[in-house]
Formats: sequence, C-alpha cells, structure tokens
Amino acid sequence: MRRRMLSVLTMMPLVLLLGSLLAACGEAEEQIVAPTTEQEKAPPAAIDGKSLLQERCTRCHDLGRVERARKSEEEWKVTVERMVRKGAQLSQAEQELVIQYLTLRRIPNNPSAGRPTEW
Repeated sequence: MRRRMLSVLTMMPLVLLLGSLLAACGEAEEQIVAPTTEQEKAPPAAIDGKSLLQERCTRCHDLGRVERARKSEEEWKVTVERMVRKGAQLSQAEQELVIQYLTLRRIPNNPSAGRPTEW
C-alpha cells in the first residue's frame, strides 16, 4: 500500500508538469495567430499589376524587354512562372495581376492598362 501511494505521489507531479507544458504550447499558438495591433488587423495595401511589374521585375532586368514583348495571356503565364522559378518574388495572386496587366497592355487603346511607353 505504501509503495502504491509513493508511486502515485511520484507520478502526479509529472502528469501536472506535462499538462502545464501542453497548455502553454496551446496558448502560445493562439497568441501568434491573433493580431495584437491595429496595424496587423488592417488589410494589405492594394497593388496593381503595373506597380508589381515595376517593383519586382526590374531587380534583374529593365522594362524595355517587357515593353517590346507582345505575348498572349498563356505566353505571359509561362514567362512569369519561369521568372518566379528564377527568383522573382511574386505570390500566386500577384502573378495573376502581373499576367493580367501584361496581357491587357497589348490591346490597342486600352485605357485601364496605360500606354506601354509610360514605364
């Protein structure tokens, strides 16, 4: 009986310690997910394909080669995906914006795309 009581008393602190550790891990995860400041709660600033192109694509080359290219949507998709594989930093949504912008700029008199020489 005494041995059993000693065994239970030894195991109880270990069980409590393990429970505390698991509870602490769960709380830490919740704290990481929940935003803590107003800035973190704000949605990201809207950005368009032209801005993304100017910001991200000029790190490796000038926009002259892009200006001269007249590709279909599928051709731009292949090109943009290749550039991402080579290191261009564009999320999937950003890639779609860039592809859409590049495709629209080849349509004559498209006011939403701007003139290709505006770079």
